[in-house]
Amino acid sequence: MSSFRRATTGPAPVPTHLRGTKPFINNQVLTSSGLREMDALLGGGLLLGSLTIVEAACFGSYAADLLRYFAAEGLANAHAVAADSVVLEALPLELSLAQKQVKAQVSSKLTIAWQYEKYASSPSESSRFCHSFDLSKPMTAEMKETCHELDPGTAYRDVYLQLLTLLESTKDCVVRVALSDVGSPVLYEDVTNVGPLVQFLRALKGLLNCHRHRLVCMMSLPMYLFPVAAVAQLRHLSDYAFEVSSFLGDMQQLPPELQDFSGLFCIHKLACFQSVASHAVDHVKLGIKRDRRKLKLENLHLPPEGSRSQKQEKPVDLSF
Repeated sequence: MSSFRRATTGPAPVPTHLRGTKPFINNQVLTSSGLREMDALLGGGLLLGSLTIVEAACFGSYAADLLRYFAAEGLANAHAVAADSVVLEALPLELSLAQKQVKAQVSSKLTIAWQYEKYASSPSESSRFCHSFDLSKPMTAEMKETCHELDPGTAYRDVYLQLLTLLESTKDCVVRVALSDVGSPVLYEDVTNVGPLVQFLRALKGLLNCHRHRLVCMMSLPMYLFPVAAVAQLRHLSDYAFEVSSFLGDMQQLPPELQDFSGLFCIHKLACFQSVASHAVDHVKLGIKRDRRKLKLENLHLPPEGSRSQKQEKPVDLSF
């Protein structure tokens, strides 16, 4: 009789009870980025345990808006959000909370029973995966109870130790980390030496692997300040790599087909956990539309080659 036995232990169970998450293939868990267009582009959302790098291609890009969406979505789902002061001071308002306040005021004035039931009944907010936000209005203080402000200091080690303390104190919820302008000369003097930054990202990847089912991180980096070789190395360490640029100041030099957009969103890398290939996307470049209230991602609809819009109209000869 053989002494070998079939292994009865399988992979670690996926925590499906965590709010703001949903199970995915290959024993993985998804969480929302805070922007519906971005979730649809990524195949449902961001994978827990992933590191997302938003590359700012120029000064004044929309990388900060993506971080605010990411942090605000975590607060709407009662996640523990660790972010710096740049992200926390301009978090957008979650619209369902504003609607609740309006419905409470309306229901207090209603006297007819059927009208009260129509306005008072609303679907459960706990089942919502991605919320809606208004960038023109600040988030209320009552929703910032699970915020943890990170002090970057002058060394990456300080941020890493603060994250370790936060992970030990919160064990039953998702932890979101949002950092802006990591490696900028405002906080770190030598920008050309990316050695400390690479070491910090490797240590952060170790934390993400240890807490894969309840930790997710997004950070913005001023890639226009780094050498080309350093950019390739930083992209290799990330799971998601997006490049965001702005057309601010260059609207007159843009071609006509890009006049309706405010910037570009480019995908350089997508996460590939426990699978051979990552999620396939139809378009790697999208246009950004930024109005007063919302940030939108839309496909670029370029005119076909040889279309009438590209042909110059010939003058009509009216002479007989």
